[in-house]
Amino acid sequence: MKDIEHQQSVEVLPSAPRRWRQRVRRAIVLYLLVPYFSVTLIFVIFQRKLVYHPTVAESLRVEAVGLDPEFVRDVQIQTTDDKTLNGWLLKQSKHNYADKAPLVIYFPGNSLNRFERMSDLREIATCGFDVLIFDYRGYGDNSGTPSEKKLSSDAKLIWEYARYVLKYDEKRIVIFGESLGGAVALSLWSTEIVKPPQPAGLILSSTFASMPITVAWHYPMFPFRYLLLDRWPSIDRIARVDAPITIYHGTADKMVPVAHGRELSQASGNSRFIEIAGATHNEIPMHRLRADLENLLESMEHK
Repeated sequence: MKDIEHQQSVEVLPSAPRRWRQRVRRAIVLYLLVPYFSVTLIFVIFQRKLVYHPTVAESLRVEAVGLDPEFVRDVQIQTTDDKTLNGWLLKQSKHNYADKAPLVIYFPGNSLNRFERMSDLREIATCGFDVLIFDYRGYGDNSGTPSEKKLSSDAKLIWEYARYVLKYDEKRIVIFGESLGGAVALSLWSTEIVKPPQPAGLILSSTFASMPITVAWHYPMFPFRYLLLDRWPSIDRIARVDAPITIYHGTADKMVPVAHGRELSQASGNSRFIEIAGATHNEIPMHRLRADLENLLESMEHK
């Protein structure tokens, strides 16, 4: 009788191959699927913190950071949702408001703030341009949080501020966008803008074709490209730009591959793509930018 009971108990135990399959399935769930979906969930929740890297400051007013008020002036814009954007206008001393120098609107990248870009702003100003820069929401001494919708709305306000408050002629404005700033600049040519700008020129540095394209390149095994809240479809918008476009991109850019910059350029019918050998992300030599700005300035002065 005991032998029969023992035989029956043995028969109900899973076979060795079945136990092996169960262990494999359990290992796949525990060591592959759970981490995979956990990483995906973390990306979905924190994606904007991964994209936007602001440097916050208590105050970046000209007097607070010790800048010359004869050269740099504080400017402000009220947004459509009642936020205040703080920025600077670097003004050529040889020009007064009745005799304006041409203007560069500077849309910065996804990190730092305007004070940390002061050396670049000065370099642009030495070419003979006034320079207008606003920090994004949540950057510098600005409140709020950044998103594609909000930054695109703010970019439109910045353009309108330059045109209708500061009263710069659009044919004497050059728009410069660095990395994310290039996408912000190109939002001025989104389909929602009925009458897009007609500046003297658009200069982009290390700008991505779209956020999904860049994210897919960095994380090919994850579905992040389909889960993005901010897509920044610059490759669709650049075709609407009638102004001359210059795109700089470093061949050693590991953040946005040079092929993506080339793809962005090819989507436009009037862009000039310049590869900088050995340059990494946002490592465009200032003398190259200055040469382009000086050429644009010369063409403006002869019109």
